[in-house]
Amino acid sequence: MIPQGQSCSQVLREFFVREIGPAFHFDAFMRDYVAQNAGRTLAEAVAHWHATRGQAAQPLEIGAQFEFNRFLRDWHARHPDGTRAQALAAWRECRARPR
Repeated sequence: MIPQGQSCSQVLREFFVREIGPAFHFDAFMRDYVAQNAGRTLAEAVAHWHATRGQAAQPLEIGAQFEFNRFLRDWHARHPDGTRAQALAAWRECRARPR
């Protein structure tokens, strides 16, 4: 059973890696499931992992507080051969503009 207040700990991660395989990681779907489903079983959590893989493969909206991450994702989509140094220079240029 998932207890109230369960965190996405290394112990829990080890369990999921054993049950699901080395591809397991705590993504947004699994973090939310663990946080919001106290009383459910770990078997249900494993089923949830498998059921959400299609959604997890889709790009998710990056929260507004992660402006830098959103900028880098968008910049690399427009410049697939661009380097990290070029992306950072573009970020600094963007941030220097008046808002």
